[in-house]
Amino acid sequence: MKRAILTSALVAFAASAPAFADVNPNEGEGRVEIGYLTCDMTDSSNAIVVSEQKFSCIFSDVDGTDTSEKYTLEITKYGVDLSIGDEESLRWAVLASSDYEGHGALEGRYAGISADAAVGYSLGAKALVGGGNESIALQPVSVSTGEGLGAALGVESATLRFEGVEKDS
Repeated sequence: MKRAILTSALVAFAASAPAFADVNPNEGEGRVEIGYLTCDMTDSSNAIVVSEQKFSCIFSDVDGTDTSEKYTLEITKYGVDLSIGDEESLRWAVLASSDYEGHGALEGRYAGISADAAVGYSLGAKALVGGGNESIALQPVSVSTGEGLGAALGVESATLRFEGVEKDS
């Protein structure tokens, strides 16, 4: 029963993420999906009310070019974090204004909300808005996955740093 309630809550949270996609409703331009950002956790620390995670990320655009952009992501969560885990992977659809500029444009500060739960395998969702000119939205396309134990709910602050471009094989 608890599992069904938790799953329902996470699905509801992930479904509400499109509300974050319209970052600046006063702008006349809509948001378009420009690609996917996939991240793997490289380090984490947890002090219950504040936790920090570091990720290595790859951005692949929807145009199918033969290059990917490398980023590092640091997330600080403020709220309740009672989780212990060694692994976490995240995947977001990246939404931006139609005048998106290309390489390195995702770099910047982001803010949003998250919810996670784990008993063995973990499930969670994070919705973030920001970027260099606060015109980028990171919308979860699937829940985050990993292994661990615990639960977390909070407000997140994130910094995404551009590390360069690599040629896809």
